Amino acid sequence: MDNNPFHRLVKHEKVASKELVELLSNTLIGTNGTLYQLLDTPRKIYKLNCPNHFCLYRNDKVVANVTLCQRDISLPKSELNSFYIRYVAFSSLFQGNTKPSKGRSSLHDYFKGLFETSNLSFDNPERKSSFFWAYIDPENYRSYNLNTSFGFQTIGSFKTIAFSKVRPKNRGVEVLNTDDHTTTLKDIRNFYDGYALFSTTHLFKNENYFVLRINDEIVAGIQANPVHWKIKKLPGLKGKLMLRLAPYIPYLNKIINPKSHRYLATEGLFWKTGKEHFIQQLLEGVLAITRHHSLLIWEDENHQRVKKLPVKWGFLQKNKVDNSISIVAKMNGFSATEIEAIKRSPKYISGFDVT
Repeated sequence: MDNNPFHRLVKHEKVASKELVELLSNTLIGTNGTLYQLLDTPRKIYKLNCPNHFCLYRNDKVVANVTLCQRDISLPKSELNSFYIRYVAFSSLFQGNTKPSKGRSSLHDYFKGLFETSNLSFDNPERKSSFFWAYIDPENYRSYNLNTSFGFQTIGSFKTIAFSKVRPKNRGVEVLNTDDHTTTLKDIRNFYDGYALFSTTHLFKNENYFVLRINDEIVAGIQANPVHWKIKKLPGLKGKLMLRLAPYIPYLNKIINPKSHRYLATEGLFWKTGKEHFIQQLLEGVLAITRHHSLLIWEDENHQRVKKLPVKWGFLQKNKVDNSISIVAKMNGFSATEIEAIKRSPKYISGFDVT
């Protein structure tokens, strides 16, 4: 790795520079079918937990970036410190060239070497067991093939479930009290027992965890973080019509506003046994308290509990495209048996990470 020219050119930064924020703010997310822009990156990037920004600068601008967030996660029968790949972005300098180049090959080799360490160090690399993981749209062939060449493999997939309400009302939902953090976290851990990738990193942040009390008992809860997007493109004729007409149609313009789309990204949803019928009340109450009209839930498509709930999901769920997103991982030092166990286990999906 010492012979790689990017060893000295790529900067490892713990705090995002304004140049990195500029690159990520202007990056479009998605595929040819769906494209959107993250409008809250300048705020959200400074709330990442233990970030490691690897940035290639050229003429005082960041032209390539990989950001990894370090955190403890659950795996079958164990816990492990891992690296979640939060951002991967390249400027037009790289995106516009379709032919492989020597410079790009060197950059590729740089990050491939990075993913083989357990401490993200080129000067003193460690080769202990390590776990790198990311979410990849399989229709985004460039990103998918890139991860394959880095030695990543698919360990699962998930789909999006949307809940929307034009006039949400609150009946008993409240912000989780600090005194109830310990018992609620125990309930959440029990709910996701046996799940891989479970982490408490983004739970209870910014007083955005909401619970429903029935007879003074917390029966369900969910973390719901506000998100701000600009939707550039939606697939199909229906998508094109929605982008064009939604801002002018009463009621519908409350649920979707392409130029300034605000919704809630969730995680940590749980309910106590036999209380499934209260989830509609929980979700609607969260929308009412936060003054939003839609939220998204992400669920392992091979281990569905949420989709089976007795909930009237609303307009967005009925009209959205039901795409699968792949969960990919590079597992250094894991046995074939351990990797197979991870693949079989249900996966926890963080709404903070996805958005």
